[in-house]
Amino acid sequence: MTRTTCYLLAWSALLGSAPALAQQDGGASPPAEGTSEIVVRARRVSGSAIGDAEPIAVLDAAAIRTLGATTIKDLMQRLQGLTTGANGGPPVFLLNGRRVASMDDVYGLPPEAMERTEILTEQDAARFGFPPTQRVVNFITKKNFRSIVAENTVSGATDGGNGTDYLFLNTTRLSGSRRLTINTSYQHQDAIRQSQRNILPDPTALYALAGNVAAVGGGSIDAALDRLVGRAVAVAALPADNAARQQLGSYLATADRPAVTDIGRFRTLLPTSDTLAANTTLAGPLGRTLSGSVTLSMEATRSAGSNGLATTALRVPGGGTLPFAGDTLVYRYLPDVVLAQRNASLKLSGSGAVQGGIGRWAWTVTGGYNRLRATGLAEQGVPTAALQAAVLAGADPLTPIDASSASRRIAQRQKSVTDETSGKATLNGPLAHLPAGDVLITAAADYTRSANRNDRIDGPAAALTRTVKSGSINATVPVAAAKQGVLPFLGDLSLNGTLGVSDVSRYGRLFQSAYGVSWSLRPRFQLHASVNETQTAPAIALLTNPVLTTPNVPFFDFATGTSGLVTAVTGGNPALTPERRRVSELGLAYHPIRDDRGSIRLAVDYIETRIADQTTNLAGATPPIQAAFPDLFLRDGTGRLTQVDLRGVNVARETERKLQFVTAIWTQIGKKPAPAAAQPGVPAKDAPPPTPPKEPIHVFSYVTTTLRLSDRAVLRDGLASLDLLDGATLNGSGGRPRWEVGGNLGLTVGALNIGTFIQAQGATRVRSLLATSDLTFSGKTIIGSWTQLDLDKMPHKPWSKSLSLNLLVQNWLNDRIDVRDRNGATPNGFQPGYLDPIGRTVQLGVRKLF
Repeated sequence: MTRTTCYLLAWSALLGSAPALAQQDGGASPPAEGTSEIVVRARRVSGSAIGDAEPIAVLDAAAIRTLGATTIKDLMQRLQGLTTGANGGPPVFLLNGRRVASMDDVYGLPPEAMERTEILTEQDAARFGFPPTQRVVNFITKKNFRSIVAENTVSGATDGGNGTDYLFLNTTRLSGSRRLTINTSYQHQDAIRQSQRNILPDPTALYALAGNVAAVGGGSIDAALDRLVGRAVAVAALPADNAARQQLGSYLATADRPAVTDIGRFRTLLPTSDTLAANTTLAGPLGRTLSGSVTLSMEATRSAGSNGLATTALRVPGGGTLPFAGDTLVYRYLPDVVLAQRNASLKLSGSGAVQGGIGRWAWTVTGGYNRLRATGLAEQGVPTAALQAAVLAGADPLTPIDASSASRRIAQRQKSVTDETSGKATLNGPLAHLPAGDVLITAAADYTRSANRNDRIDGPAAALTRTVKSGSINATVPVAAAKQGVLPFLGDLSLNGTLGVSDVSRYGRLFQSAYGVSWSLRPRFQLHASVNETQTAPAIALLTNPVLTTPNVPFFDFATGTSGLVTAVTGGNPALTPERRRVSELGLAYHPIRDDRGSIRLAVDYIETRIADQTTNLAGATPPIQAAFPDLFLRDGTGRLTQVDLRGVNVARETERKLQFVTAIWTQIGKKPAPAAAQPGVPAKDAPPPTPPKEPIHVFSYVTTTLRLSDRAVLRDGLASLDLLDGATLNGSGGRPRWEVGGNLGLTVGALNIGTFIQAQGATRVRSLLATSDLTFSGKTIIGSWTQLDLDKMPHKPWSKSLSLNLLVQNWLNDRIDVRDRNGATPNGFQPGYLDPIGRTVQLGVRKLF
């Protein structure tokens, strides 16, 4: 058993889960295709983006294969725990060490085309003109590669619904700096209806097919009924028989026991959707020192769902068809009047990049144009004026609505068009030479113009044009270098800093700055520290998205401790202000092993994040949130919550402090293949081909653990701070979990590639004086696995060449968050089927390379 294998088993036992992903030494050359060893060389790997800061992970082709991903998007999902930045955002991408004009440049390539993948720290982002708050993923492609990939996957939820059929076709040609990719895909996804989940209807809902009667403005329905029952009666179900509805005694049995209708079969938790996408990239040399690329892409989507049955509240005159002295309201669902919701979008994009160099300086210019056209329809109900007039004239309040009114839907229709033109130029290279090394400079300039227009048939149009002009400069200054004999007692020490400014329409000048230090006192230890400060204007969509109202949305009211169906308002908020964020980070990384058989990296980071004027959606109607933003929540005369505004707002400030631990491992299990021995007396040219050596087992894994030390928010200046780790919430689904763990373990054994991944978090709490609002949210553990069988490595058959079968199971335990109040009951709006409609899914795929 090798030394690396011993470390692997020891750390697995210590962490209680699979050990984590490894990385190679920054100077290691990736193995040649078909070999199983890593050859360490002193030269820099072509296309590498590794700088002074130690990379978070480096994956060679064998390590990439152990993750079982069939697309780059899948690969990024498997590595999410390593690629998420300190600010919680996604990474940015490089291809062969250079910026790309579009993410489609990377997503269009198959994983088999990658020779090596580097995951770099936030400090490295500024070296390539990116904000210093995002991690960088650099993909290094093979020099020569040709393939046609055809893939078909089908999947579905084991609880029913959500059946998905995905077809994908890719053509890739790589030859030196020349690159051609063509991709087309189609995906159909079935809806999940509420009736397909174990969801109970809300027993407190006033609307029912049989009808419920209540007083106008709340309170008691009728004094005579109160005397018969012996208490005040606020609501009662209408008797089924027309004659009985006119007798007061018929309401004794249903006093304060409203009729309940399960509208699950008329409401979708996830809509039916179809997506068709295509993109192509052409790249190659433009001259002796120039190269360029062009990418064109298209994506069309459409979805359709339903939001339950239309509702109406009919006023019935006192002394009329109902036996009550005063006017009352009859709350009804209208049968067979299902409210539909449909959305469609078409996105067209074109982008290009030109790269070149002057001496040791490299420059890149990228540009692009995107156009997104989206349409939407949300039915709100049907005209009920004729029905109301008939009831006022003496008709029965359960009279069916006429066919003409039922067919005329009241709907919100909207259309939005967004055009964006962007350009960016970066220049980097050595500015001066110091005894410890070169001073590296990166200068970047950006220009973006976005124009957005939203039209509503039943409301005013909204339009906004924004221009952003920005510039930044980054410098990395080496101070000490042990190998060069410059201040060797300090090891390797470098400083880096970034200054930037943006001129944003309407918001004026916004500034950003970053500074940090990277220090390696010993070869296996590295310390880094950084402070990043940014000012960011809200995304244009958050300002201009059309305002839509959706009826029959389950929602929990923490102020009363009750669940109900409300009308939800979504869309843009033009009053949003820029967000200010300061992220301070101090980290230590340790490599106990790093050689040609594998590596182990252990890291711990302390991260403090301070956010002012944070843009968020306050989906939790807790008393502090309602007190700070009373205009977001509307109630009727009885105090029942009827409408919630879920558009973005600015929260005054939030401060979070956390520790993050990462264990990353890559290793090979098995003996190093010995060279084939020559046969005595047989010339080498006449000798039979040697038996291929047995391929070792490749292991690739990582574990990321986050421990939150504190997380407090102030909704508005002058208000008390909220402890998001102990009883407070912003989104209504519990506060922040104190701990989170994510990771995976992949093994490649001959023709079989197997692996497992986990995402787990601790329990959370929303405290309240009301027992029904004092909620405990259980933890959540999502365990999945993948199995990939490479038939090409089994007994050879012509049809099995480059053919693989893939099985992916997500959420083996079918685990969902369980919510309980102080009485042990689950509020209706927090039923597991609402929180996670999908649950466990099983996906089976067939993939063929030609």
